[in-house]
Amino acid sequence: MPSPSTPRVVVSRYRFPAGHALACLGEVPAAPLPLADETTLAALTAPALHAALEAQALACLARARVLFPALRMPSISCRLKGRTAGTADSARQRLRFNWQLLSENRQHFLSQTVPHEVAHWVVMEVVERAGRHRVKPHGPEWQQVMTNLYGVMPDVTHRMDVSAASPMPWAYGCACDAPHYFSHRRHANACRGHRYRCRRCGEMLIGPLVSS
Repeated sequence: MPSPSTPRVVVSRYRFPAGHALACLGEVPAAPLPLADETTLAALTAPALHAALEAQALACLARARVLFPALRMPSISCRLKGRTAGTADSARQRLRFNWQLLSENRQHFLSQTVPHEVAHWVVMEVVERAGRHRVKPHGPEWQQVMTNLYGVMPDVTHRMDVSAASPMPWAYGCACDAPHYFSHRRHANACRGHRYRCRRCGEMLIGPLVSS
């Protein structure tokens, strides 16, 4: 098993036939966009970090517009809350990112999350909006944009610590595989002796769980 520091090899898994909207991506994974090192990013003030986010998103969009000149430009904000790192919304023409998660995971967020959401935007605009048909959110189209346009592994979910960003940071467990997340108020009630039961398995929820 590779160590955490071992670079992951980006592999292009899909091929689109001639005439497909994404056929121009070719078969070779792209080089990732350049990014400052961790030390430089850690030293950025809040305004400078916000500017770095916008610059990275615009760089991703600019790379896409080389192949898709008619690509619309979304608004970019850091108003997203909770455990979600980012969202792409074609109907409202916007990209939204989570400021708390950006602040705590600067290099990972700029190198992974930003291309992830812009890739969603590209697929929404180039495939869905132009072709008038829906595709799977993390299907072959999105994965191909991630690898062959941005040179990033097409990971569906992030692994960032969301304890500070989430309005429900307290994890409780039962017999089910997935944990249940409590708000500060519900956690305080549990500490005072109030008991909560899982609606699926019927067991009492036990916690808070300690992450390893």
